[in-house]
Amino acid sequence: MNKLTQYLPKKAYERLQDNHEAVLIDVRTEAENRFVGRPLNCLFVPWVEAPNCSPCPEDFVATIQRLGCQLDTEIILICLNGYRSNDAGQCLIKRNFSNVAHIVSGFEGDLDENNQRGNVSGWRHDGMPWDQC
Repeated sequence: MNKLTQYLPKKAYERLQDNHEAVLIDVRTEAENRFVGRPLNCLFVPWVEAPNCSPCPEDFVATIQRLGCQLDTEIILICLNGYRSNDAGQCLIKRNFSNVAHIVSGFEGDLDENNQRGNVSGWRHDGMPWDQC
């Protein structure tokens, strides 16, 4: 069985530059995506969504497939801090996707000593390209 690969933001960005067929998928909620910002050139497929915030693996996988991802497509997932992207990645691996990774520090990274994100690690902190809608 395949394993979920773990990347830090810089390595994930390098993979996306090296393989133009690779896909970056943001699995955060619509609110996070809209109000916090998002990586450039990513697709948006929430792992959970309000109001129930429970994952629906079947819908998630179906959406990934509708976007044109094949079982061997290189897929890199990102969320807030790496937890949801890990769960979403494990879901894809269980459904026979063979080239799946997630960004362990996510978009905003770990909490700092003041319980704030974005100051320690993550896509934004590490200077990877992003914007805010």
